[in-house]
Amino acid sequence: MNKKVMALAVAGALAAPAAALAQVQIGGAIHLQYFNHDSGNSLSKETDVLTTSEPELYIRGEEKLGGGVSTWFQCTSSFDPLGQGLGAFCGRNSGIGMRGGFGNVFAGTWDTPHKLVTNMARGWWGGTNTLQGGSLVLLAQGSDSNIGNATGSLTFFRRQRRSINYHSPNWGGFTLNAAVSSGNEATALPESSPLKPRLYSLGAQFRSGPFFAGVGYELHDDYNPGAGFGTGTAGYTGGSDTSYNVVAGFTFGGARLSALYMANEWELGGAGVSNPGDTVETDGYAVYLDWRIAGPHALKLQYAQVSDFEVTGIPSTPSGAKVYGAAYAYSFSKRTEGYIAYNQMKNDTNASYAFGTSASSVGGKQVVIGVGLKHSF
Repeated sequence: MNKKVMALAVAGALAAPAAALAQVQIGGAIHLQYFNHDSGNSLSKETDVLTTSEPELYIRGEEKLGGGVSTWFQCTSSFDPLGQGLGAFCGRNSGIGMRGGFGNVFAGTWDTPHKLVTNMARGWWGGTNTLQGGSLVLLAQGSDSNIGNATGSLTFFRRQRRSINYHSPNWGGFTLNAAVSSGNEATALPESSPLKPRLYSLGAQFRSGPFFAGVGYELHDDYNPGAGFGTGTAGYTGGSDTSYNVVAGFTFGGARLSALYMANEWELGGAGVSNPGDTVETDGYAVYLDWRIAGPHALKLQYAQVSDFEVTGIPSTPSGAKVYGAAYAYSFSKRTEGYIAYNQMKNDTNASYAFGTSASSVGGKQVVIGVGLKHSF
């Protein structure tokens, strides 16, 4: 991505040494998609959709403090030319921290280490958007951005608000990331409540030559998976929801092949649950290919599959689903890419996963085909 670097030349006016000057960068991306969407739902019409996918505008700054230590900040916000809503200012990856030989310590709103491991695999493919996503709808039960210690939250693909993070140095290709959410939201609960919602996330990554791999783990304490799993919000008495993921991949020639496995467990408790302490479990996998065929031409493929839900080890069949995706992309330059894509989500008889544009009927199939254009600056 090209970055417009603006040196803040105020040393003379402030009588500051040159080494103390902060370097500020401004950049971002605009990404539009236009596609036809067949929802597989008899209550929703087949329609065409014009939307955006993760458009952003960021401001980054760093000041060298000496001794190999720097302080830095980043504010990333939505940059949507369709005017669909600006969202929170600095609502995407944003924070302030210090880094050096010890690593990077920072606080703010940031992708969890578990999500960063997932991102190693998915590459070009979107996490949950309709035209180029879907795999994380199945594997992680959707996504949440700029989200706190929220009750009624299922997803393990999160950009966590009010988090404290540590990213280690690179030790011969190995890095370790950790994050914990602050307990602010717990103050809104009555003193008598036993709930103390909090997130813990760990991720380890390894890269060496053409090979890369990662493993992540995430724990949500007292998040309440919600009424979708039969847990009444008012009577929820607490529980721990967990997820782990494993990624492996390699590059060869102009191709990048990667695979992701994810397993999740939600603990139920409280009113509305026939057997408090029961668990709901899913697992699944995805495979991604990004092949630079020749020059500006590329082929992108994805396949994902989630297994049947299990309630305390007993399968609820058939409740899985599959996603198939294929795209041809053309790079007009290093910063501009256009593509045409086909994406399909096929539910089993008792499942109703959806891409997100509209709901799917139980056992339904959603199909989208369209074009996209992304420019980074």
